[in-house]
Amino acid sequence: MDRMPTIDRNLLRIALFEILWSQSVDDKVAVSEAVEIAQELSTKESAGYINGILGRVIVLKSVISLT
Repeated sequence: MDRMPTIDRNLLRIALFEILWSQSVDDKVAVSEAVEIAQELSTKESAGYINGILGRVIVLKSVISLT
């Protein structure tokens, strides 16, 4: 995490909140927005990395204990 650009960490934080706790934002929309912003503001590899992490979180969402 230390080597990750600050913008990427913050995009992941926002998208994870939207995916795990927000009822008003669709999961795919949260991922799409994070990836789009990463493409504009971060490194070439960032968008793919963020997409991969958030995609995996969506898959595991039902087994992640939020209590």
